[in-house]
Amino acid sequence: MTRVAVGAVQAAWDQASVLRSGDDPGRIPALGERIAAATATHGTGELLRGTIVLLCGALDQIGAGRPGGEQFAQRFIDTLMNKIVRQWSGYVEPSDLPMVRHVVAVAFAGRDAVAWREQTGPAPDSERIAMTCALALTADFVDHVNGPGVCEHRLLTALGGALD
Repeated sequence: MTRVAVGAVQAAWDQASVLRSGDDPGRIPALGERIAAATATHGTGELLRGTIVLLCGALDQIGAGRPGGEQFAQRFIDTLMNKIVRQWSGYVEPSDLPMVRHVVAVAFAGRDAVAWREQTGPAPDSERIAMTCALALTADFVDHVNGPGVCEHRLLTALGGALD
């Protein structure tokens, strides 16, 4: 698994938490400060890598990487893309959606999506926003199925080896 800076992973989760915090807007200023500090320290590229690591971890919780799940994977990816467009059409660049689709498909195929993404060339800054939306929606799905806070707890438990 690809290694990513701890601060970048935390900031990536903070970004998703901002999108998910409709019920607790009081958390947004503190999260914004942590995101800004991590961006200054690690750069937007490392935050994108952290977002992809977390997205893959959330996808693992719903069966990514397991054989025989191709039909579920395709339905999930289609639903995820439709929800991103519906919920964040004014926020996400449409040109970033194919990359999000590919990253999620690579994760469902059981491959290292961070390494795959890095091989495709430089990422525009806007891509991080689209990946964050995908992470937030996937985390919401996991929490809806397994209970509030489960996605974050499992991610923190599972990602120890991916952090440096």
